[in-house]
Amino acid sequence: MQSSYYPKLEERIKPMKKLLLMSLFVILCFQLTACSSEESKREKAKEEAMALIGNELESGELVIDGTKYAFPSVISEWTESGWHISNNYENADTFELEFNIESNEFELFNDEKESEYVGMCAINLGNEPVKIAQAETSFLEVNLSPKKDGVFVVLPGGITCDSTKEDVIAAYGEPDEEDDGLLYYTYTNADGLDILVEIRVSFETVDRIQYKMDDSNWGSVTNAEECSEFVDSALRASFYGDYAVYVEKKFDTEENAQLLYETEVDYYSQALMYYLGVDYETVSDEIAEGFREISRKVIEKVKWDAPVSDLGDGAILGSVEITMYPVDFLDIILEDAQAVADSGVEGDEYAQGMLDAITPWVEQTSHREPITKTYDVDLNNGVISTEDWDEIDDILMDLAE
Repeated sequence: MQSSYYPKLEERIKPMKKLLLMSLFVILCFQLTACSSEESKREKAKEEAMALIGNELESGELVIDGTKYAFPSVISEWTESGWHISNNYENADTFELEFNIESNEFELFNDEKESEYVGMCAINLGNEPVKIAQAETSFLEVNLSPKKDGVFVVLPGGITCDSTKEDVIAAYGEPDEEDDGLLYYTYTNADGLDILVEIRVSFETVDRIQYKMDDSNWGSVTNAEECSEFVDSALRASFYGDYAVYVEKKFDTEENAQLLYETEVDYYSQALMYYLGVDYETVSDEIAEGFREISRKVIEKVKWDAPVSDLGDGAILGSVEITMYPVDFLDIILEDAQAVADSGVEGDEYAQGMLDAITPWVEQTSHREPITKTYDVDLNNGVISTEDWDEIDDILMDLAE
């Protein structure tokens, strides 16, 4: 028999259910408050970011945790803002990126949020090898996440991890292409570089953006014909100052092509002065320019047959054969140059005497016997190696040992 002192079972269960429901309600309210707080923080961060960047995707700008970045940009702008380079590119003291070569993909980690990173590739657009931090970004990948411990990214037009596909289209217009949640946009930036942007929408919201320098920025070498055209146009730019095809095919900029030609002129003029016993480091500017002018006229007389390439479609490795005709200038000036050397004069008088003695021979310059060489082609390493280009220069200028 149940004692009247104790409440019935169902009467005891009711308060427990009520207490449990109240607990769940408190937890739910806490979660909603926390969620609302995070959304409020993101909205405030978005407003602050929008004060730093505009609405145009073409700007290449984005804000990460309150700091503005751009694509492309020098990688040191990232490392100076609390990011550090991971994997094999971390050793900046030993690794250098060659001219016009793109690196493998690597990551930059954030010092404050070690679990978060951005993916990158670097490219050296200068003429000399540089450490990775001095190179420019050629590829950038950033994840957009609402996680509390993640980086908060704001794109032009206020696009964030909370934005939908419709928000993206409203901000940037219809994509150039669309494929299974990927929206593709292309534009040409203020520096004339073609940029490809990929925005991924997953589970209804934006979760990743990629920027990439498009392949259209550089000349394409994908088969034997294009390889031969590249080698021939590079030689024409170097020795004749003829940049038309080299620049039109986007193998390089006109500025760099002109620098390539001037470097060739300087190289031959210094080699010529060295051969004649003239100190090119102390000679007067006027005499030095005289030797450069002779060099321009001599190197434009070099010639070669059309390069013949062996490179299958889509192949990376191959070869190119070049038949070259070195100039004979050093041979034909030898007797008159020796007379000046035996005269006993010194300094600028000696240098001017040499200049006067060799100038009449420029128009008499012809060619030595042809030399045919075959060079390896590696499309991942500048088509032809720097050492092979140097050998080609020396053969054509008759400086090869």
